Amino acid sequence: MASEQRGETDSLPKKIVKMTVIYILATLLALGLWTIRVRAENIIMVYLISVIILMIEIHQFLWGGIYTVICILSFNFFFTAPRYTLRVNDPNYIVTMVIFLIVSVITGLLVSKLREQVEVSQRNENRMKALFEISCGYLKLSGLDNIVYYVLKSLFQAAGERCVVYLAKSPGELGKPYFIKSHFDENMVDNNTPAVWCFINNTVCGAGTGFFSDSRWVYMPVKNRESCIGVIGIYTDGKEVDSNHMVFVNTVMSEMVMAVEKENIELERSRVELEGQRGKFLDALNHSLQCNFIRPFTSNMEEFKNVIAGCREEDRQRNRLSELYLRFRTLYNRTVNTIQMYNIEFGEVYAEREKTDFQKLVDEALACYEECAGERIVWLRRPDGELPVRVDAGQMKQVISNILNNALVYTPENTKIYISLTKEQGKGKLEISDSGSGITPQLLQKSMSDEEKQENILGCGLIAASEIVEANGGRMIIRSSQYGGTLFMISLEEAEPD
Repeated sequence: MASEQRGETDSLPKKIVKMTVIYILATLLALGLWTIRVRAENIIMVYLISVIILMIEIHQFLWGGIYTVICILSFNFFFTAPRYTLRVNDPNYIVTMVIFLIVSVITGLLVSKLREQVEVSQRNENRMKALFEISCGYLKLSGLDNIVYYVLKSLFQAAGERCVVYLAKSPGELGKPYFIKSHFDENMVDNNTPAVWCFINNTVCGAGTGFFSDSRWVYMPVKNRESCIGVIGIYTDGKEVDSNHMVFVNTVMSEMVMAVEKENIELERSRVELEGQRGKFLDALNHSLQCNFIRPFTSNMEEFKNVIAGCREEDRQRNRLSELYLRFRTLYNRTVNTIQMYNIEFGEVYAEREKTDFQKLVDEALACYEECAGERIVWLRRPDGELPVRVDAGQMKQVISNILNNALVYTPENTKIYISLTKEQGKGKLEISDSGSGITPQLLQKSMSDEEKQENILGCGLIAASEIVEANGGRMIIRSSQYGGTLFMISLEEAEPD
């Protein structure tokens, strides 16, 4: 293969030297055979062999044709009568020389074709070897960037192709281009327009095609089954790209697609494992907090409430205990809200919905504050009988408790909290309003950062409440109250009768 490549790239003087050396050696051998009285018909075979040797060394049919003519003239000059002239007395020698010319042409063509086949076979062998080495290299890689840059480096080393790769960022949008800067000058890198067109239309474009034909690049879609996951651009500088090179590039890109798909599968598997571990951690954390903090804390608050109930109304100690109880209740709600927010952040809110009385839920939530709220809570309207809804009773009671707690903590002590529970158009509608300073729009946003959630405990609780209400098939609306503060309205679908 090395000698063939040297023959194709030899300079003109070097080719002349090669042809001269072969001619001199062939002629000397022929003259030597002539001196030992070998017939002229056999001597001409020496020149035929020299033609084959020349074709193997120089690899160009034109040079073989010129050399064949020189050999015929030399044979006529040295070995046919009259010798040392270009005349021929015997017509048989004319036939011999014509046959020699024909055989030389046919032999030259066969040698040329054989050489081409050998070169193709050698190139295919080298490409298969390169593909094997590239495939082995994928096994050691991890990370999308490393895979793409490995492909670019391999294509340049194995096939001399300077390429740029775009991977899909989202449907209809390509990400940043990947290319090795040392392979290009600044003016060689094309703009992204042809690559984007190729990606959107899933069609080859660029040099030598019907689209963006003035480009010096050829862009091909990188496909994974039926979908296009990116684009590869091959720098041609206006030259036609060899079809075998295109097959090699496509094969390498197919291997890259499999490596990228494997990487995505690994990332998805890691994400699923992480989600599972995170879910287990949250479950364990919830269980631990429930057993070691929330349940004991709730029990202690109940005892605290009983102590407050045993004090006289005018007792100053009762007022201080009521205030302290409200602080403990607020701390409890904030702890529960934090747990709920992390559940919302890392997963979904699951509600175990069962048929229950909406009015009973409100009464149970109010009972937690009856000793510390006093006469601040005022009922405006309530249904005469039961108002059945299908919800998670524990979750909804916590939502109502949150709203009442915020109203008691963030409004002046001498203001009222108004509650209304009605049935309207097949829905249970709960309204809790106060006359405080209201809530800023920032606290009502669901897209607060982690730092904002830590600073804005009130907003954190309201977001958790809204998510829980939606998970229970309801809706929570927050707006200005007619009393100057904030109105919380919760509507739930009435449960169908059994």
